[in-house]
Amino acid sequence: MAKSIDRTFYCSREWEVCREAYLQKVNHLCERCKAKGIYEPAKIVHHKIYLNKENFTDPSVSLNFDNLEALCQECHNKEHFKDDKSRRFTITEDGRLEF
Repeated sequence: MAKSIDRTFYCSREWEVCREAYLQKVNHLCERCKAKGIYEPAKIVHHKIYLNKENFTDPSVSLNFDNLEALCQECHNKEHFKDDKSRRFTITEDGRLEF
């Protein structure tokens, strides 16, 4: 997540509805793990095209199922924290971002 994104996006009703609908679509399973034959619960809905200050208000990017991927915590960390182990947020038990 880019620092410049308005964090209210992740608390918006539109994102919450989209996020839950996407998780239901993929049966709440991590898509990367499932591709390896591992059935791990997904906690995070990741944007394949990272959101930034120019595109986070564009629903064709921020709320488009084609740009989303359900991930477990480990896969999400591998994606975003490949070299940096410091985290700017945590994930709550119900899968929400906590800053």
